[in-house]
Amino acid sequence: MFKAFSEMDIGDREFMLNSLSPTVGIKTARTKDEKLPVGSSKIGGQPDLPPNIDWPRFNNEPLSFCAQYNCLEFNRYDKNYLLPSEGMLYVFVYVDKSWPGFLNTDGSYKIIYTGNHNEIFRRPFPQSYFKESIFETAKIDYFQFYTLPDDENYKLIELRKKYLHFSNYYDNATDIIYNVTGQAADNYHQLLGEDRSVQSSVVWEFAAKALNIRTSEDYETKKHLIDELKKDYIMLLQLDSGDKNTSLAKFGGSSVMYFGIKPEDLKQKRFDQTILAFQGT
Repeated sequence: MFKAFSEMDIGDREFMLNSLSPTVGIKTARTKDEKLPVGSSKIGGQPDLPPNIDWPRFNNEPLSFCAQYNCLEFNRYDKNYLLPSEGMLYVFVYVDKSWPGFLNTDGSYKIIYTGNHNEIFRRPFPQSYFKESIFETAKIDYFQFYTLPDDENYKLIELRKKYLHFSNYYDNATDIIYNVTGQAADNYHQLLGEDRSVQSSVVWEFAAKALNIRTSEDYETKKHLIDELKKDYIMLLQLDSGDKNTSLAKFGGSSVMYFGIKPEDLKQKRFDQTILAFQGT
């Protein structure tokens, strides 16, 4: 049953509008590394790293380079000034060859930040690099985007209780946002903002991983801790493996990588405290 956002009570519409979070939108296009200047934002290809940063490793094997983001290119869209205004962010994730697929465990991924973007160079892959995980290059363009909390997020729980068909109102509101901002509904790339989860709100998974929840028994005994801790995490970035302009799907399928962080850790640039979660269809 279609339910228009405009049919909600005016106070609830205002609450939804006030819940909008400024987000750095991302669009991609296929290209070649040699066509991009060193330091350009991109997915895949070879990373542009400063000489003082060693290639990150897991179990003494190189992590696979997934993406890099030039803060100077997107800082005007970071309306709340949460990320550094200059420098580079890099995403590396280990590929488990026995799956094969991206691995999500302690030490198997790394977010690197460097404020030194003037002395970076295009780094060759290590000799022991897993060559199948050299991903095709896609350039990144940024735009102003806005996101609502996931319809199952704790921030909207009272509206879910009030409206029998809340998800329909919510879907109409997100359609309006997509139309106004030019966002493609099947593009899950972004920096900051609220999580656009493929399944239920991913902040639950951030909390569960932080608490090392591994079994249903753990979940039942620590559910109250999860419910509190999930409020402490915000979205750092989303990387969409299903983007057809990239070849991340080779090891990520149609899943989205969600990187969460606590605001204080982000403020202090403690990117080693980032938590990774995967969701897919």
